[in-house]
Amino acid sequence: MVNELTVFSDYWQIHLLDSDSSTFLADQWLDSALLDYLALDDDAIGIRTGVNGDVAVTIDVADVPPPDDKDSFDTVTECSLRADSGALRLASPAYGEDDGDLVTVPRGWLRLRVSLTRSPDSDPADWQHIRIQCWPAEPTDAVLVKGWNHETGSFHPVPTN
Repeated sequence: MVNELTVFSDYWQIHLLDSDSSTFLADQWLDSALLDYLALDDDAIGIRTGVNGDVAVTIDVADVPPPDDKDSFDTVTECSLRADSGALRLASPAYGEDDGDLVTVPRGWLRLRVSLTRSPDSDPADWQHIRIQCWPAEPTDAVLVKGWNHETGSFHPVPTN
């Protein structure tokens, strides 16, 4: 099931969390293994967008891991998220606790692949697109699949820890 949504990226980030989560993601950025990309908690993630303004987001809910298509994106990360309620809320840091779009997902642990594309040559409203693919999976560490790794000072087209 594919969901096409738009969310306001405030403070250069958006949030995806279990609809019952009370996680405050501002506390999670500094402890993140992928500081430049994701803020992580068991039932919530913050996604650094690189823009302040509306962002197009596609959430694709699947039963199995999708094919690898990292070459189509600028940045790709993967992480785990617990969705005990069976619904994820896509929100902005500026939204209220119950604001944001809800997407139905399988209950339990999910694996999320977060892929970003930036198109600076287009209209500013189209600069950023984020695709989030999710499927049921046991929790594992967050990884940078493709993107700039500040620890090594180089670009990585393959998974790094």
